[in-house]
Amino acid sequence: MTNMLLILSVCFIGAGLLPFFRWLKCKIRKHHWRVCEISTITSVVNTRVSPLDLVQQQSMLVSFRFNGDMHSVVVDLDEPLFNLYKQGQSCTLLVDKDNPSRVYKNALLWQNFGSIWLFAGLALLGLSHFIN
Repeated sequence: MTNMLLILSVCFIGAGLLPFFRWLKCKIRKHHWRVCEISTITSVVNTRVSPLDLVQQQSMLVSFRFNGDMHSVVVDLDEPLFNLYKQGQSCTLLVDKDNPSRVYKNALLWQNFGSIWLFAGLALLGLSHFIN
């Protein structure tokens, strides 16, 4: 029983560490990118294809300044980012210095799931230690 809990806890800890490794890899790979403050965010919907309720892939138009020029890109709808912008808080995104049309949004969703898996794995590891 304790060996099974130990193996399960190691699997949970591994599943919890994978999102953090992915986040770290993205940070290292995007190290040469530049942080730009978002000027405006506009919700974009293609109403010619289907009504708003039936649109599965909603988008938003994000405008930002990069090297003194105004750029705009269409990205997938990010509710937390959109809500932060509506509240008047400063919002940023990472922009490729060689191609300003390539952007990267920092999302903390996978880190939250990873911390839950990591906590569950540590709890199972502690439980296997106390049962032994």
